[in-house]
Amino acid sequence: MNAEERHLFSIDVAKMYYVDGKSQEYISDVTGMSRSNISRILQKCVEDGIVEIIVHDVISQAPHTAHKIQQAFNLKNVIIVPSGYNFDRTNRYIGERLSMFLMSVLRDEMLLGVARGRAFYYTAKNILNKQNVRVDVVQLQGAVSPLVTVDESSSLISLFASKLNGKGYVMNVPLMVKSKQTKEALMSSDILSTIIQKYQRLNAAIFLIERPRLHYNDHSRQEWLTRADILQLSDVDVVASVCGHYYNGQGVSCNVGINDRTLSINPELLRSIEYSIGVAIDRHSLAATLSILKSGLMNVLVIDENLASEFDAYIERM
Repeated sequence: MNAEERHLFSIDVAKMYYVDGKSQEYISDVTGMSRSNISRILQKCVEDGIVEIIVHDVISQAPHTAHKIQQAFNLKNVIIVPSGYNFDRTNRYIGERLSMFLMSVLRDEMLLGVARGRAFYYTAKNILNKQNVRVDVVQLQGAVSPLVTVDESSSLISLFASKLNGKGYVMNVPLMVKSKQTKEALMSSDILSTIIQKYQRLNAAIFLIERPRLHYNDHSRQEWLTRADILQLSDVDVVASVCGHYYNGQGVSCNVGINDRTLSINPELLRSIEYSIGVAIDRHSLAATLSILKSGLMNVLVIDENLASEFDAYIERM
């Protein structure tokens, strides 16, 4: 870790100990560091002025804001990470914090569902399975690209499975196909039917809350959407998507025929999962995140400080 990363890590340790009330032994387990190292970090936090009576850092209001969001939307937990100087740095911060949270809740024989996203690659990389738990991992959605990347597909699931001593189950299919008949044929295959059955037994799931780009000529648009799809979604005021399923500002699923062609977990199943973890970054993602909160698909929210500040202002207006 460089100096900035060490400073941010020290802040995380201090907040776990002084704000969240976690023991040094617990922090040692989830970080993979010895208890003596944790003790030295805490002592240095005091010496450096990071810790007085409260934890001081660039997001010193984060615990207070997290608590407000948690209470306002009846969530199990809210995690706020620093906003990096670019999206990749923010995704790294999310990966560091999310990996620690996962290792605090995952137990032997649990089943973890993973969608796509760079943040989840960094999550897998940062997992320190000191407790040696055995957790199987299943892919929550089909692929959005023919390329094998660290953001999705078998490589991401394999990385999680290797870190968690478990088996990895992948969906070697595209996220969206051309017809309902094609989807039904694929879903009835032995391989995919096995994965679909596992969706019913998920103990935890991590997924991105995305802002759909509904401009056909926009290079950042969701490439699996056709021009007709984009026009249909625009007509129903879509503001968010999760695993290829789309929602309006009230958190209502927008089924305009696209769901009949989407190969992914049925989002309704996310409501019953013990730890259903949604991830969103960037201050422009407020509407999308509010939509998914209203839908009830998640009970744990991970956001960056920029989006947290938008939530803070929103709650004040409620």
